[in-house]
Amino acid sequence: MGKKWVTAFAAAPREARMGTEVVVGRTIRLETMVNLTGDTVRLRLGNLYGETPMRIGGITLWNGRSSAEITFGGIPSLKLAPGHSLQSDEVYLPVRAGDRLKLMIYFPAGEPAPHAASGVWQVDYSLPGNYTQDPNFAVDPDIDARQDAGVGHPLPALMDIELLADEKARAIACFGDSITEMRLWTDPLAEKVGETMEETALLNLGIGGNRLLLPTGGRFAEMMGELFGQSGLKRLQWDLLEKSGIDTVILALGVNDVSQPGSGEFCPPVDERCTFEEFAAGVSRTVLTLRKAGMRVIGCTITPFGGMMGCCEETLRLRREINAWLARRTAAGELDGLIDFAAAVADPQNPDRLLPAYDSGDHLHPSKLGGEKMAEAIRL
Repeated sequence: MGKKWVTAFAAAPREARMGTEVVVGRTIRLETMVNLTGDTVRLRLGNLYGETPMRIGGITLWNGRSSAEITFGGIPSLKLAPGHSLQSDEVYLPVRAGDRLKLMIYFPAGEPAPHAASGVWQVDYSLPGNYTQDPNFAVDPDIDARQDAGVGHPLPALMDIELLADEKARAIACFGDSITEMRLWTDPLAEKVGETMEETALLNLGIGGNRLLLPTGGRFAEMMGELFGQSGLKRLQWDLLEKSGIDTVILALGVNDVSQPGSGEFCPPVDERCTFEEFAAGVSRTVLTLRKAGMRVIGCTITPFGGMMGCCEETLRLRREINAWLARRTAAGELDGLIDFAAAVADPQNPDRLLPAYDSGDHLHPSKLGGEKMAEAIRL
């Protein structure tokens, strides 16, 4: 049987002007379980938002039995120019589905902090020093005490881990916003995939605040740059098209295109609120691009946000209009499927709102129970 490269883990970078300075002079450790099997590994690192070169002092990947040093052109360190990403050399490291990988990255002291980070992951920070050869290094208690370990920590620099796997292996990408990034529905879905779908990776490519049509806007952009990432239309190039082995994309963007503008002092102005026609065109363009690359695209209805700050009848009506259009376009074959997230978590007595048990309290983000109900609505 032939072999092919498949993405086993991925993270979607966004700009991080603050918060990553803590990693300078320390080693970070990502721990993640993979659902693929292969014996050759490669990584991609990025400095997409940096204004200065990013320096990496060493990287080691541990599979629970043995480890491999990651190199770039044979060199075990890296200096990456601003705006660029780079794939590592291939390295031999047998990985089995179900393994918990540990990736250690050292950011040398005296260097600028990395300005790209992603997601909320199981990431630990060491005491000062290079601990890339110690997969079980002790965490710095002062840093750990300041972080919400129950949610996770941002992951700087890493964009993906790929395995040379069997031809049948595949990856499913969840391309969304904070509801995706927070792992509300992707964690329970990952458990289901691990139990029922062999050699299938589930990738979380969510970015909090992300919009399909526009990048970060308002005072957020003025103060924090691309805190919410580039638009989905733009970032799909590096977050989807440049990754290996993705055959299905769950497109879970839209709530911020509709609800974010005008919803707070730091948010984009109301005139950045999408129209129905603009959003429909953006979805159609996205589907066409991904299908040309050989990917199936499964849409998702926009979940209710009635009661959130800035909510009005116009945004509620726009959400309903978009969801109805998604259903029609799925029936017509423009989408390869539709996940009705909205129906899964809506209050039956008031469908514009989340059911209280499924509401985190801000009337926008589902609760943990709400995320589980969303995962139950998915049929892959």
